[in-house]
Amino acid sequence: MKNITKSFKGRGAQKLFYQGWLPDISEIKAYVIAIHELAAHSDRIKLPAEYLTEKGYAVYSFDLRGHYRNIGEMKGHIESMETIQKDIVLFMDVIKDVARDKKIFIMGQSFGGLTALIYAIQHPQVSGVIVASPLFDLSMNKNIGKKGIKKLLKIGSALKPTPYIIDQKELTGDLKILKQFLSDKNVLKEISIKTVSEVNSALKWTIDNLQNLLCPALILQAGDDKHSDKNLLKKLFEKIKSGDKTYKEYNGVLHELFSERTRNQVYQDIFVWLENHK
Repeated sequence: MKNITKSFKGRGAQKLFYQGWLPDISEIKAYVIAIHELAAHSDRIKLPAEYLTEKGYAVYSFDLRGHYRNIGEMKGHIESMETIQKDIVLFMDVIKDVARDKKIFIMGQSFGGLTALIYAIQHPQVSGVIVASPLFDLSMNKNIGKKGIKKLLKIGSALKPTPYIIDQKELTGDLKILKQFLSDKNVLKEISIKTVSEVNSALKWTIDNLQNLLCPALILQAGDDKHSDKNLLKKLFEKIKSGDKTYKEYNGVLHELFSERTRNQVYQDIFVWLENHK
């Protein structure tokens, strides 16, 4: 596997860091654009990328605005979800130049899964979408609440930072990876009030529009998820219009499927699905 790091121009010509993991073969089967979780960064994609590159797939990811290498002027600040979506569109163009006639899939975990679903709904021509425990429950509301968000936005405090503290033990039961999570200094501990508001709005929009998903979809859900409403997700899944949709739940597994003890089964399921859609 070869890891490359480069930059591309996002919305407003903003220079954004991205990286790619490439298989050690000349003929790549297909390409995957992966979106990371809220408050994390693209390095979290390394584990599934290692598995998929061994199977002949190239994986690319970029740090979202306000995160790690693309923090900009303020940590944890996303001005709008529209901007994130435009960044993905422009990043997709970059990967299209590399992929040429090969298919490009979009994939995401947690907030990245929610973001990937929005992209797929708005761009039905995408080859397919893969999501792992999409963020269908905004746990950050426990810190300030919906009323608090509205109040702070009204008084012009959109840039005010608010704690975003997640119990890492609720994300993975793999002790080795948990230790890495806890020692990762590049994971955000605060995000802006505007970010909270934007994610809330994105969640509501996705709930209202998920039925309009038309591209092939693989939706994977952790069975013991503390950060996503799996019952709501299953209910909405049944209404999705796509004739090519798959839902799979992993019993006794925590939120971050890409980092859990049973992750190899998750990776294998993704690989099999990709093989049938490449």
